[in-house]
Amino acid sequence: MKNQYKNKINSEYILDISTQIRWKKTIRFLKPFDADAGLDIGDRTPLTSDLEAKFNCKFDSTKGDLDELVLEGSYQIITSFEVIEHLFNPLHFLLQCKRVLSKDGILYLSMPTYKPAFLWSKDHFHEMTQNSFLSLLERSSFEIKRKEVFKVHPFNFYFTGLRPLLRGIFDRRIIYELHQKNS
Repeated sequence: MKNQYKNKINSEYILDISTQIRWKKTIRFLKPFDADAGLDIGDRTPLTSDLEAKFNCKFDSTKGDLDELVLEGSYQIITSFEVIEHLFNPLHFLLQCKRVLSKDGILYLSMPTYKPAFLWSKDHFHEMTQNSFLSLLERSSFEIKRKEVFKVHPFNFYFTGLRPLLRGIFDRRIIYELHQKNS
């Protein structure tokens, strides 16, 4: 069965202006350090190459259904950009990330901020409120070290219709730097 909530990573997606804006803002948020190994959740994209340059290491990418996938290996850095809102089971996903993240490792995760349901993307299984996301972090023993909220569309996009105008009011992305809680 095809998963209607999975984005198709193709040239149209990669060249989309909002994808390009999101990737640039994402790279600016990341704190560079030399890592031994990284894991980029999802398909390999041009952003994966940018991550390798930023952290001076090779990044593996995941293959398979992230709602069931058992992650293998050990990583100092894991990146998950615009993935969690597509998953049926985000807790399983966060626990898998925790399992393969080194004790002093960093998980960078981005997702849309919560907005009214009529503005949800058709390929998002859910969009989480801040409270529901904080509950997932508590349950998976991650804590937020820092975060940033930003828009991903060019300014003129918001004046192309009613729905884009409402997106200008409600639609943001949030990126987190997450660390494992000390036991």
